[in-house]
Amino acid sequence: MAAPVPGLPGPETPSGESVLVVDDDPFIARLLEIELRAAGYEVRTASDGEKALEIVRQGCPDLILADVMMPNMDGYELTRRLRLDGRTASVSVILLTARGLSADKLEGFSVGADDYIVKPFDTPELLARIRGVLRRAKEMRAQSPLTGLPGNVRIEEEIEKRVAAEELFAILYADLDHFKAYNDHYGFTRGDEAIQHTARLIQDTALTVGGMDIFVGHVGGDDFVVVCHADHAATIAEN
Repeated sequence: MAAPVPGLPGPETPSGESVLVVDDDPFIARLLEIELRAAGYEVRTASDGEKALEIVRQGCPDLILADVMMPNMDGYELTRRLRLDGRTASVSVILLTARGLSADKLEGFSVGADDYIVKPFDTPELLARIRGVLRRAKEMRAQSPLTGLPGNVRIEEEIEKRVAAEELFAILYADLDHFKAYNDHYGFTRGDEAIQHTARLIQDTALTVGGMDIFVGHVGGDDFVVVCHADHAATIAEN
């Protein structure tokens, strides 16, 4: 393992990002823990999928690095369970396996894995793949791919900026009534169209009332926020 050059941290040095390593081989788990800690990540470990879910319920990591072949619950089933739970559906998952067949990779991606790495792995490549997955996840949080509006990261930054500037501002929260029932009845495509239409409507209304001082963000699903000067809040809400 190459030692970092003192005073010259590489680009994208992790800043408090956390990784959960899930592997039933204690040697591999320990090796990954050492390498990831040396790269600047906070690391927790679990020996199988069931134990991983217990840890995730206590606090969701930024990324899960999971072996495919494990007792009790394998990596595929772990990923499937994570994607079905709204609290963990967006966590990044990389699967590790000694099986490099295309069918195995396709199964990994079909259950929702973000990347798939075949053992034995090259540590620098593994770290680069982890950085890539985390970077894409951050970009997705920064901007909604469905509406193009700023996502959760930008929403938090906007609020923090206005608090630091001691501005008198208001936060409006909007969602669609009975959206789940609409989605179930008409399908996801029509649901996405409804969200996109709502985003345009909120943005147009907010900008018309409050001008360029308005910030409109898409939290996710049918949830939106508007950050504006306190004087404009009531008018925007009424419109």
